Amino acid sequence: MTSNAGINLDDLDLQILEILIKDARTPYLEIARVCHVSGGTIHVRMKKMEDLGIIKGTKILLDMPKLGYDVCCFVGIYLDKSSSFQAAIDELSLINEIVELHYTTGDYAIFTKLVCKNI
Repeated sequence: MTSNAGINLDDLDLQILEILIKDARTPYLEIARVCHVSGGTIHVRMKKMEDLGIIKGTKILLDMPKLGYDVCCFVGIYLDKSSSFQAAIDELSLINEIVELHYTTGDYAIFTKLVCKNI
């Protein structure tokens, strides 16, 4: 398979990605067993996909309500000038409750996701 960026992925690469999408913590040796290849092969393929920027890392998914953060909201932010975008991002990044910031087109320049505790 060739992507829009000209990156070639074969069936093994796609199989590895499919396994990791289901569980990013799957050990390389388990992936190797399922794919009928060596652990070293999986390591090489993972390194290749990381170097190409296909795999950018892993992240943890938290059950926020179990941690007391039972309110989730989305806030659109309008900016008068696009030149103030970076300053706005810098300020918003200081707010711990903001877990995502997205640059958008349309009515809002920035769309944020916040989680917080119910008061």
